[in-house]
Amino acid sequence: MLEDQAAIERLQYQYGFYLDNRMWYEVACLFADTGASIEIGRRGNYLGKERIHQFLHEVLGQGRWGLLKDEVINHIQMQLVTTVAQDRQTARARCRAIVQGNSPPGTGSLLWAEGIYENEYVKENGVWKIQRLWWSPTFYVQMAGMDKAVFQSAPVDETYPPDVASVAPDAGLGRTFIPFHYVHPITGVSVPSPATR
Repeated sequence: MLEDQAAIERLQYQYGFYLDNRMWYEVACLFADTGASIEIGRRGNYLGKERIHQFLHEVLGQGRWGLLKDEVINHIQMQLVTTVAQDRQTARARCRAIVQGNSPPGTGSLLWAEGIYENEYVKENGVWKIQRLWWSPTFYVQMAGMDKAVFQSAPVDETYPPDVASVAPDAGLGRTFIPFHYVHPITGVSVPSPATR
């Protein structure tokens, strides 16, 4: 049961990282092959993996996979409470998500949102997948004056220089992207930089 709980929590957190980076295909692959659904906000339910991918790419992503230069989206998930059924084939989890984003970049404002997930999971062929993802927002707010919020860091210290230079920024993102150390849990494929393709 503890292994199942850990696998579900990992799945939910991986969902959040892919969502942060507008990786719609990678998010859709986390869903069950049969009976999957998604509802984010009050946009209605989308049923099946194909419709879930279309919703993510066309509605949330506005037809775009990946991030634009200087685009930031943070999907912070916390307070995850996971309940695995006695047969260990289904489970549910509730958690809170705080969302920060400047999509699209250059608008001078930052979206700040918070809401609750109440999700269902199913084990398909021994692998946990999302059966139903449901996020209901508590609030959305736009914060003005955030056009100066995107920066790399302080410059290299000339009096005490580093032994090795930092990794160069991803030109497509305008900042450094730290690669995922893991492959996609369903496809088994390494996930690339989320720079818009």
